[in-house]
Amino acid sequence: MKITKVATRLLRVPLEQRTITDSQSSVTHVEFLQVVLETDAGVTGYGMNWSYTPGLKTAQVAVDENYAPVLIGKDPTMRKAITKECFFTNHFIGRVGATRVGLAAVEYALWDLACKQAELPLWRYLGACRDRVKAYSTDGGWLSWSQDELIADAKRLIDRGFDAVKIKLGRPDPREDLQRIAAVRKAIGDDIDIMTDVNCAWTLAQGKQYGSRLQEWNVKWLEEPMKPEDVTMHAELAHAITTPIAVGETIFTREAFRDYITAGAVHYVQADSTKLLGIDEWLEVAGLAASYNLPVVPHTNVQHKLHVQLAAATPNCALVENCYESINDMWVEPIHVVDGYYQLPQEPGVGLQIRDEVVEKFGIA
Repeated sequence: MKITKVATRLLRVPLEQRTITDSQSSVTHVEFLQVVLETDAGVTGYGMNWSYTPGLKTAQVAVDENYAPVLIGKDPTMRKAITKECFFTNHFIGRVGATRVGLAAVEYALWDLACKQAELPLWRYLGACRDRVKAYSTDGGWLSWSQDELIADAKRLIDRGFDAVKIKLGRPDPREDLQRIAAVRKAIGDDIDIMTDVNCAWTLAQGKQYGSRLQEWNVKWLEEPMKPEDVTMHAELAHAITTPIAVGETIFTREAFRDYITAGAVHYVQADSTKLLGIDEWLEVAGLAASYNLPVVPHTNVQHKLHVQLAAATPNCALVENCYESINDMWVEPIHVVDGYYQLPQEPGVGLQIRDEVVEKFGIA
């Protein structure tokens, strides 16, 4: 089997819900890059990447101009060799960021071809350790929500079967963040897990002062408290407070995860395959975390269909985020959370094909 054609489409899909806000962004739309690999065997592979901030066009250009010439004529079963060759076309212009995001989309399409050849969904192809995956929800804890709305949404999600919810932090006055956490905990009781996420907005001093208070409400983790480039700062915070630290959403390499893990700067490894070089590097990070007895809980916005399959095949990854549910039906064979658990896809492949009508309606390039 040889790759005969590489095609890309860029989409901008509106969220079918209120504008959502964290400490860094307000989101009304999500950009998607769809990568399509056609082969002489009649099997087509689909890959995807995404961004809730504009600029994914850069990743599309990387695929069209750097990676496509490498891919044409290649045997897709040589996935790791192909990924390495593509990666080094960017050696001097960008080893992380948009070029890596584009390459991950290519890597998913290569995996998609392999799974379809085997006639198995990704989670079965990898070798499963579970047949459903527990979910926690972020879709009710946005920073722009009032305190009453936070409480109402938490109760709504619990009624749907979730027993873990995330609440965004990063208000101008962190004391207000703590008041909101206290109010939600009082309203939902002690049996529900609460996670918190600062989206990199705090200083180390704020992390120590306000992060140390989170234990009062039995918060499961404090996510991305500070800028992700500073491992030393996270290690100091991790040793100063009792609430566990979660990071990974904006970490792009396995080496960076190695540095966090060996420094004792992370307790929940939130490796996001769409920021790494795809599935292979994600599995490497998950294996590294397992060797330190650390859980992996992948950061997940729209890529849940991918991450739940990785979780189903990874013993130390038993929990996946649920978010942006309003656009869930954009996928071919969407999956849903039922009674607090993701149901796994059954069609062969990785499952990142966007429905044709969505591509046509929201395509921008």
